[in-house]
Amino acid sequence: MSSYKVIQKKFAKLSKNFYIIFLMSQVLKKQTLSRTISFMSFFVAINVICSFLTTIVPVVSIILIIFLPLTSAVVEVNCKDRWFPIYAFATIGLSLVVTLQSIDFTIFYIVPSIFTGYIFGLFSKKHLPSMYAIFFATIIQTGLSFAFIPLIELITGSNLIDVFVKIFRISDIFWFKTLLLSAFFIVALMQVVLSYIVVSNELKKFTTDKASEYGHSLIAAISSLGSATIAATCAFFYLPVALLFVGISFYFVVFVVIDQVYFKNKLALILDAVFAFATLLLFALLNKFFADGKDLVLLCIAPALVSIFSIFHSFLKKSRQ
Repeated sequence: MSSYKVIQKKFAKLSKNFYIIFLMSQVLKKQTLSRTISFMSFFVAINVICSFLTTIVPVVSIILIIFLPLTSAVVEVNCKDRWFPIYAFATIGLSLVVTLQSIDFTIFYIVPSIFTGYIFGLFSKKHLPSMYAIFFATIIQTGLSFAFIPLIELITGSNLIDVFVKIFRISDIFWFKTLLLSAFFIVALMQVVLSYIVVSNELKKFTTDKASEYGHSLIAAISSLGSATIAATCAFFYLPVALLFVGISFYFVVFVVIDQVYFKNKLALILDAVFAFATLLLFALLNKFFADGKDLVLLCIAPALVSIFSIFHSFLKKSRQ
């Protein structure tokens, strides 16, 4: 690689992370109240601006929502726990002021993101491996988003389902309601993963054991297989929940594959590819026998097979020791 490309690569990385690292370092040098308030004020301002923009251009809310928990996660990771309520109340209060004519956006976007960012930051500071921290924070965000829909309707009389249908000009209401819970999960996962990527360097000061992020494949495999089983069962009763567990199954199987890559298990990786291809083939052949979206549950065959092999491999490895 030429020296120019090396410099260009380093500059790109530096320019991407410099500002947020600078802000963090100012707080970390000496966590005085004045420094912490200044640090938190910057991220409060970001949240308030996002709230204001959603009222002016509602369609951009789907983009802005991805970044909202990040601010709370950065604050929680870099500040003492006792100061976080100041940040939370300031964010909610000022956001309500700037969105006074449409407070449902603040309730739906800002409040859940504060809880999610706080939970993720707290779990990370407690040395919880990323697989668990990301999952629990994602589930909390998903649950809050879903629970706040009737709450907002009770407080403001506004039906967010109808609002989303109008904003995104959705014509197929059945599929929209069927996929809504899964969409909340995917968006929440994107939010938390983004938070993890940005604050991952800061998290190194709480744990220096890189291996602690790996070696959880057995738990991940059992969780993935259990989720796939629940998805197959719920498909006959309530499809939105079934599709949510399909997503959860894929989430955990990703960590199974990450472990396989980390420990260089080539046989397992080859079988993963075979399982994925077989699942797509079965889906193409069998989807015509299922109605109303139930065929989507077939997609969890791949994570189920990967999980079964991983569980078998883990027990076989232990029996040989």
